[in-house]
Amino acid sequence: MKIMIGEFIRNSRRERNISQEVLAEEFGVSVQAVSKWETGASFPDITLLPTIAEYFDADLNELFFCSKSESQSISFDEITDDERLRIVQLKGRKILSVDQYDSSIRIMLKTQLDKSNDGPTVNVEIWGNADIQGDINGDLSAKQGVNCGRVEGNVTTESGINCGGVGGNVDAGCGVNCGHVEGNVNSGGGVNCGGIGGDVTASHDIHCSEIKGDVSCKGNIFYEK
Repeated sequence: MKIMIGEFIRNSRRERNISQEVLAEEFGVSVQAVSKWETGASFPDITLLPTIAEYFDADLNELFFCSKSESQSISFDEITDDERLRIVQLKGRKILSVDQYDSSIRIMLKTQLDKSNDGPTVNVEIWGNADIQGDINGDLSAKQGVNCGRVEGNVTTESGINCGGVGGNVDAGCGVNCGHVEGNVNSGGGVNCGGIGGDVTASHDIHCSEIKGDVSCKGNIFYEK
């Protein structure tokens, strides 16, 4: 198997937007040494390998061969083939876990879904924050916040939701800002909606045109036209 230390260092350095000068200072070597590593003209001293791997948050197998150890690999065969659209946030080859996720980075997505009655219903599941240009004709679930057009199904998010409207229910960990919601709304923050066809539970103020169901609100309720 070909040793690819130089390629790994070059790619990882560029992903982090780090110069060869910065890397040289970090590892106590010359810029020329880093350049030779990246071109494959030479290899780092063996005593530096654990330090380099730790700096780039990698194991030695990834450092040597640009691939993770089997014990650290993620099998996508474990994901059910249920026609659900899943979006996984990646940084390079690494899947970012929730505690590592940078909320300032948002997934950009354009939906091109068939809105006809004969078209398939596509449910969207997002592991992170997302800005979606377009509508969703099924359910939407997200680990963080989402900005999007209309959602025909239900919305479940651990953070806030900003959308054109919801055809089902909304369950959000933070604020809800959208058009008309045909079902119930459960918000860990405030609610700003065009109108709500079901019940509402909110931890902060509610601003909307009408609420047809029961209301449980820890803040104030403002009916706006």
